[in-house]
Parts: sequence; structure tokens; C-alpha cells
Amino acid sequence: TSLKVPVNSEEGTYLRQVLRQKIGRASMLVCLIGNATAWSGWVDWEIRAAHKLGKGVCGVWLKSSRGRTPPSLSEFDAPVARWEMGDIVATIESAAPRRS
Repeated sequence: TSLKVPVNSEEGTYLRQVLRQKIGRASMLVCLIGNATAWSGWVDWEIRAAHKLGKGVCGVWLKSSRGRTPPSLSEFDAPVARWEMGDIVATIESAAPRRS
């Protein structure tokens, strides 16, 4: 699931609540990794929330991205795919059994 409509709030508590509900309904969290993804506190929070909720977690490098892998993906030993369909599918399939 994704946020199709922006959450019009700057209040972190409310945003976390909305995101936690969305993550709770999903079976997997796929983190798209761009040039600045590793530095985002929100990305880190989402990865940790998904892991805590027992969701499968993996990453996918955006095409031509030169950014770092978010530390929480490395911490949870989450698989990361290159921007190639076969690699993305294999990575998602390898992350799915890690759900608890």
C-alpha cells in the first residue's frame, strides 16, 4: 500500500500513526533507495516499524542511484536488489519468508 493522498500534517505523532496503519496492512516493505534515502529519519523509522510489526523488508536501488544503503536495512540483513526486474522479484521473494 502507499500514501495515494498526502497526509496534511506536520505533526510527527499523527504521521507515524497513519504510516503504522499502512505498514500494518502490508505484507512487505520495499524501500526504494535513492541518493539521499540513507539520511532520512522517516525512512529509518518506516523500516524499523515494518521490522517490529513482523513484515518482510527489502530494498531496491533506483536506477542510477549512488546513495548509501539505509543503515537499518543493513542492520536487519535485509536483501537489496539492483534496478532489474529479475533481481527485484528475487529479492522480494527472499525477503517474504523473513516475515514473522
